[in-house]
Amino acid sequence: MSRPAIPAEIRRAVLVEAGHRCAIPRCGQTELDVHHIIPWETCQKHEYFNLIALCPICHRRAHNGEIDRKSLQQYKENLSREFNKNDSGIFEAEIVEIRRRITESNEEIPSYTFQFDFPDFQKAVERIISRNIEAWGYELLTEFREMQDNYIDYPRDESDPELGGPPPKSTLVGTYDVLRRDQKIISVRYNIDRYYTGAAHGGRTTRVQNFIARPFRPVTIESLIGSGNSLSDFATFIRQSLAQERRYDPEWLARGTAPRFENFSIFNIEKYGILFTFSEYQIDCFAAGEQHLRLSFHELKTVCDENVINELASYDL
Repeated sequence: MSRPAIPAEIRRAVLVEAGHRCAIPRCGQTELDVHHIIPWETCQKHEYFNLIALCPICHRRAHNGEIDRKSLQQYKENLSREFNKNDSGIFEAEIVEIRRRITESNEEIPSYTFQFDFPDFQKAVERIISRNIEAWGYELLTEFREMQDNYIDYPRDESDPELGGPPPKSTLVGTYDVLRRDQKIISVRYNIDRYYTGAAHGGRTTRVQNFIARPFRPVTIESLIGSGNSLSDFATFIRQSLAQERRYDPEWLARGTAPRFENFSIFNIEKYGILFTFSEYQIDCFAAGEQHLRLSFHELKTVCDENVINELASYDL
């Protein structure tokens, strides 16, 4: 089978856990690979607990057996303990109430402003979650800068008041709501509002961040379904559930719920179930807006990893 890419949430978490340095003690290199402790050929899946950040040299040593699997597992266990012990609590971003904010502005043409808020969780066990979301915010900033760098500044007629003058400023604003936060789960829902210079109109997208806090790991659609279940069966179940909610055009519905992980990647873990979000144009027309489907943990057990569902369903009253 072809080897799928490591989900961005998992890869980011592995790198943040290691402080973006090789996990082998006293190595400290910053050019990194993500290595499967139990080889991919054996496990055939990307799981946070089985992944560790290694520099290319240590990665090669691990594959050659110079660093054995038991040692790698011990280094992995040490990382989380070291993170909580050594984290300074100092963020690059400024504090805004109980949030932090990444901001950047540029007045050169094309000008832009970037603002991304993220939660500042104070408990030691939750701090790595704040770090992961902050890292994602800086990834968005990098993407935003690249879009600006590719902007083509078409000649403007300075004599025409409508066409002359500088182009409109590009903007990106990221705001969030915490949908669930307890001793087990943190689930964050983001609105990303963008407008790029030269675009006909702006747009809003929904993005999500889901984490199990104890023991820490991101929750992705791949981990939710699990390797023992069929993506095709999951897609059929979601399609049938949506059809029971309201009448959708069959072609729209079939296309938007085709068995691809990205079609179901926008979900939030709530207290009693999971809220799936489908973007504009995915299963209905733009005017209909985002579509939502809320399913209980009990309903999802038939098509998802039952152990994962049981873990998400446990919470403190």
